[in-house]
Amino acid sequence: MAEPSSHKTGTEVISGTQRWFWKLQLVSWLGILIVTFLSMSFWQSSVAWPEIEPANTLVQCAVAFLLSLLLKPIFDIAWDTPVGVRTFIYLVAVAVIAGIWTLVRMELFIRLTGKHSLWSEFGGWYYASLFVFLFWSALYCGVKYYLLLEQEHDKMLRVAAVHEREQIRRLHAESVAKEAQLKMLRYQLNPHFLFNTLNSINALIRFEQRKEAGDMVMRLSQFLRHSLKEDPDHKVSLEQEIAVVLLYLDIEKTRFADRLQVQLDIEKSAVSAKVPSMLLQPLAENSIKYAIAPSESGGTIEISARRKNGRLLLRLTDSGSRCGGSGISGEVPSSTGVGLSNIRDRLKTLYGDGYGLQQDWAPGGGMRVTIRIPFETDSANNKTGKIPA
Repeated sequence: MAEPSSHKTGTEVISGTQRWFWKLQLVSWLGILIVTFLSMSFWQSSVAWPEIEPANTLVQCAVAFLLSLLLKPIFDIAWDTPVGVRTFIYLVAVAVIAGIWTLVRMELFIRLTGKHSLWSEFGGWYYASLFVFLFWSALYCGVKYYLLLEQEHDKMLRVAAVHEREQIRRLHAESVAKEAQLKMLRYQLNPHFLFNTLNSINALIRFEQRKEAGDMVMRLSQFLRHSLKEDPDHKVSLEQEIAVVLLYLDIEKTRFADRLQVQLDIEKSAVSAKVPSMLLQPLAENSIKYAIAPSESGGTIEISARRKNGRLLLRLTDSGSRCGGSGISGEVPSSTGVGLSNIRDRLKTLYGDGYGLQQDWAPGGGMRVTIRIPFETDSANNKTGKIPA
């Protein structure tokens, strides 16, 4: 991806540095020229003034301007050396350039005034020259540090912008993948349930139980209308979820009649908890398939819900099959059917490692599935739990 136009390129940085250097040259030496000019005008007598000024000041500043151009490459070359070495090179270079400027200034002054005894004052002249070039060096290093700081800041902004774009892309990709995974599980679940239900309707029709078949078709249409309406990653209140699973069990009661009993044990404080839609129906379907259907006398499905330590504890228990294989061996059963596998995958996608799913034998010999998820509520969107007609 191309960098935004607001970021500076390498050529722009170099060009900006060059502009800053010439601005520094103009401002610093123009300021020194003005200060020197004013100092000389007040220092010299009114008789001597016309003889040496302003030529003296202009020539001195012009020579200093040219000498400072020699300092720039020296400073740039030594910039990346260790601080001690860099400081030593800078001081030596400034001392040499200041000495050269002092000689030029004194020679020019001697030629303009004819005072040949001026060399005894070399120390004072050199001190003034050294001060001027140290002042210029401080300005140059300050501006250079500022430019480097600005460049590093620009790099940090560029890296932060790239990181932010990558994070947005990653979050978007994760969101799309999560949505696709949940939809895949949803599309896998619906045909699985629909296949079993249609088989049941077909059996009722074959045994000429037309009224029961018609009732089952009606309830099936209500159930499918609800299941297709809800998004796979949407969470509903536990009250709504219980209503949905009861609708499903009503469909199955058309087939099993009194052979299927349903018991609810829902704690009042857990009714408003948010749960993934269509969470309990696959568990009820497994109980119908492996416990109620094989038993001549049918059985009971119990659904309970508790709030405990900031988590929602859901449990679906069946009475087991009385035709054998009811778990008397004590072995922990393995996951059965597509439904339970889908539930585990959905919980993993929605909660990461923050969920629990356990399948074991109930004390009475039936199957028991326990789900633990974080207790979440949405009081602003608390619904009655009625299934749309």
